[in-house]
Amino acid sequence: MSNDKYDYSSYSEESRSVYRDAYYTASGGQSSYGYNPAHSYGSQTGRGPKRKGKNIGLGAVIILCLACILVAGAAGIGAMYFFLQDRLTEASDTAEAAGEEELDIYAEVQSAQEAATESLPLSIEDADEAAGTFSAEEIYTLACEQVVGISTSFDQYNIFGQASSTSVAGSGIILSEDGYILTNYHVIESAYAGGYTVTVILHDGETYAADVTGVESDSDLAVLKIEAEGLNAATLGDSDALAVGQTIYAVGNPLGELTYTMTMGIVSALDRTITTDENITVDMFQIDAAVNSGNSGGPVYNVYGQVVGIVTAKYSEDGMEGLGFAIPITDAASIANELITNGYVSGKAYLGLTLTTVSPSVAMYYDMVQGVYVYAVEEGSCSQEAGIQPGDIIVAIDGTEVLDKSALLDAVKQYRAGDSAELTIYRNQDYITVTVVFDEELPAQSQDSQLPFPSSDASNA
Repeated sequence: MSNDKYDYSSYSEESRSVYRDAYYTASGGQSSYGYNPAHSYGSQTGRGPKRKGKNIGLGAVIILCLACILVAGAAGIGAMYFFLQDRLTEASDTAEAAGEEELDIYAEVQSAQEAATESLPLSIEDADEAAGTFSAEEIYTLACEQVVGISTSFDQYNIFGQASSTSVAGSGIILSEDGYILTNYHVIESAYAGGYTVTVILHDGETYAADVTGVESDSDLAVLKIEAEGLNAATLGDSDALAVGQTIYAVGNPLGELTYTMTMGIVSALDRTITTDENITVDMFQIDAAVNSGNSGGPVYNVYGQVVGIVTAKYSEDGMEGLGFAIPITDAASIANELITNGYVSGKAYLGLTLTTVSPSVAMYYDMVQGVYVYAVEEGSCSQEAGIQPGDIIVAIDGTEVLDKSALLDAVKQYRAGDSAELTIYRNQDYITVTVVFDEELPAQSQDSQLPFPSSDASNA
């Protein structure tokens, strides 16, 4: 499922999100991210406790290689089994033994594959309460080696087709000693879509051109990779253990200019479902530490010097302050593991439909029912196999009413590839039910299409 790029209804006041991405500062010309020499490591604070991150690549690579070797071995033994079976038809005992051996090998391969999946690059650590808490100064010193600035440059065009260079500044957190970086997808979205350069800036002012390892737009997360060694990787804490009232620290680059700013606050609330201006709905926790444009992608630390969240959004209405939101690091780490290992998040349910909302006014004008209109059905998709047709209007999934496309997309997120669901469809002035077995969404399938339906917000599902 992709972003609602063509969301015509978003221009109305009642549908416009008040949760603005605390993500970037756009300006013409050169990057608005400014390295300040006075901020170099050690110039403001003494060197405090330093917790080493883990090298996220070697262990997983070894295990994956083992899995590949075992798969190859299984294939070879399977071939030998069939070769012998053709020539020793009289030896049924031998055939049965070979079959059992093949099953044993398959189980061994499956076990190795599961071990590889479980030994993913990033891990969550419990707080070391015996070691005591860090002071604010120590956390800031730690953050200076773990937080990075992210700058992108891309071209924008006005209505006359004239191009201008725009720079964006955001924040990120170092995941590994060999250069994996976690940030928000919206920080790099324009550069990623346009193939422009993403630059990572360390605290000492050193810059690196970054490759995009993978993105997950539905969760507003991205993983970058720079060619560096010996970086200070962040320790990831258990965000599931967060409680309202706990002290937290946010570190990032507000406005793209006030680099390495730390703000202090508390966890204000948990399990907030936030829909940002990017039409992305994500579960976050709420903080009252000040965050602004440029903070997005930066970390939220607990008092043990562990990263427990990724700053993503703030409430932007005039007169409102202290309402920031962060993605829990347990959720972010799980997605980052997938991006590092596969380049995308595997197992996501995919319908293979191009959809738009039938609003009440449109339903009345065109004599339809309110729901989710099917513009197109992807060839060979699970929806085509289930008999869904262009012109159908989906009104419920597994008995739960869906009155707009966003509701359907949010519902599909609760399923995995291979799961089944019953869709209630309005067709030819009648209601029918079809069963779909979800396909897996692959990166190439996550794309937007502009559609002409009035007052619509169409995208692929």
